[in-house]
Amino acid sequence: MITRWILKFRFMDVIWNRYTSDEDRGVRYRAASTLGCVYSHVPDKREAWKDLQRLVDDEKWDVRSKAAFAIGSAFSDIPDKQQAWKYLQRLINDEDRSVRFEVASTLGHVFFHVPDKQQLWNVLHRLTNDVDTSVRSRAAFAIGFAFSHVPDKRDAWNDLHRLINDEDWDVRYGAVSTFGSAFYYIPDKQQAWNDLHKLTNDEDWSVRSKAASTIGSAFSNIPDKQQAWNDLHKLTNDKNDFVRIYTNHSLGKVSIFKASQAEKEEDYKKELEKAIEFFEKSAGDSSSWSSPSEFCLPFYRSFHTIVFKKQEAKEQVDKYLEEAKKVIGDSKSKELLFEAVKNLGNALKEVQNLENTNLLATQDELNYYRQFCDRAAELMRETEETAPFATIALRKGLPILNRNLKELLEEIQKKTEVIHEQTKGTPFEELGHELSHSGQSLLQVRDPVGFKKQVQNLENQIACGHPTLKDGVC
Repeated sequence: MITRWILKFRFMDVIWNRYTSDEDRGVRYRAASTLGCVYSHVPDKREAWKDLQRLVDDEKWDVRSKAAFAIGSAFSDIPDKQQAWKYLQRLINDEDRSVRFEVASTLGHVFFHVPDKQQLWNVLHRLTNDVDTSVRSRAAFAIGFAFSHVPDKRDAWNDLHRLINDEDWDVRYGAVSTFGSAFYYIPDKQQAWNDLHKLTNDEDWSVRSKAASTIGSAFSNIPDKQQAWNDLHKLTNDKNDFVRIYTNHSLGKVSIFKASQAEKEEDYKKELEKAIEFFEKSAGDSSSWSSPSEFCLPFYRSFHTIVFKKQEAKEQVDKYLEEAKKVIGDSKSKELLFEAVKNLGNALKEVQNLENTNLLATQDELNYYRQFCDRAAELMRETEETAPFATIALRKGLPILNRNLKELLEEIQKKTEVIHEQTKGTPFEELGHELSHSGQSLLQVRDPVGFKKQVQNLENQIACGHPTLKDGVC
C-alpha cells in the first residue's frame, strides 16, 4: 500500500495539498498516515511540511493522531525542526489519548534530533504520569529507546524503574521492551537486574516473553549471569509458545556471547553448537508465526559449516546463506554480517576447487582466497559497534580457517619440491630451486600483506619458467 502511494506522490507535490484538505475525513486520515512514511521521497519537503502542519490542526482526533505519527516518522527530514518540535509539544496536551499516545511513541525516535533535550525530557517525564495506561506504556518505551541521549540518566532510571513496576501489564510491557538497549547506560545495574528478574515471573505472558528477550540482549551487562541463565532455562518450560520462542532465542544469543569469550577452541565450538541448537528450538516452536531466530539459525549454521565441516560446505553453505538472505530485512548489521560470512564461504570454495588444478592456478586461487578473507575482516570492522559479540564470535573462527590455508600452503610446498627434484640436472635446475625456496617461504608468512607478496613472487617465477611447468606437469 505504502509503495503505491510513494509512486503516486513522489513527483506530484501539488497532490498533497488537495488530499490533506479533502472534505472526506478518511482521505485526510490516509494522507496523514502516508505522508510520514513517504516524506523522505517527497521532492519539495517545505510544501509537504506545510501540508503536515494543516493536518496537525485538524478537528478530527484520528487525523491529528496520524499527523503526530507523521511528524515523528519524518522528523529527521523536516526542514524546520524547531517548529516541528513545537507542534509535538502542542499535541502532547491534546485532550484525546490517542493523539498523546502517538506523540509519546515518537519521542524516543526524535530525541536525538531535538535541540533542547532537557525540555524534551521534561515532556517525556510528564507523560510517564499520564492517566492513560497506553500513553504511559509508550512513554516507558520512549525512555528506554532514547536512554543514551537523556541528560540525567538517574532521573530517567527512576522513571523507568517506576514504570517497570506499574500495576498495568501494558505499561510494564512498554518499559521492558527497550530495557535491553538501555541496560548498559542504567546507573544502578543491580536494581535493574532485580527488576528484570522479577519480570520473568510476571503473570502476563507478553511481559515474560519481553523479559526473556531482554536478558538475551543485556546479558553481557547483567551482574548475576548465572541467575540470568537459570531464569532463561526455567522459561523454556513456560506454557506459552511465545515465551518459549523468545527464551530459546535469548539462550542462543547468550551462547554466542559465551563463544565470543571462549579462550579454548573446544569451548568456542561447543558454545557455537549450543547456540545453533537453541535457535533451532526457537524456530521449531514458531510454525504459525515468524521467529526472532529466522536469521540467526541459517546464519550461524552456515558459519559453523564453513569453519568445522569443510567437506560438506559447498552445498550446505549455499542453502543456509540463501535462507538467511531472505530474512535480512532492513537490518544493516545483518546485511554486513551476512556479507562477511558469504565471503568466508567463497574463500573456502576457492580452496576446495584446488583439488585438480596446476601450480599456477593454485597461486591465483590463493590470491582469491586471501581477498575474500580480507573483505570479510573489513565487513566485521563495520559491525563492531552494532553487533559486537556476533562479530567477536566470527573473528574467533578465523584462526581455524587459517589452518585450512596453512594446509593448502603445505600442499603447494610439496608440489614445488617435486619440481625441484624433476629439474635437477636439467637447464631448469635453478628455476626449480627458486620455486622450492618460494614454496617454503609461503609457510613462514603470517601477515596478509607479506603473504600476497610471496604468492606474487612465486607466480612471477612460474610465469618466467619453461612452458611445461605452466601446463600442469606438477
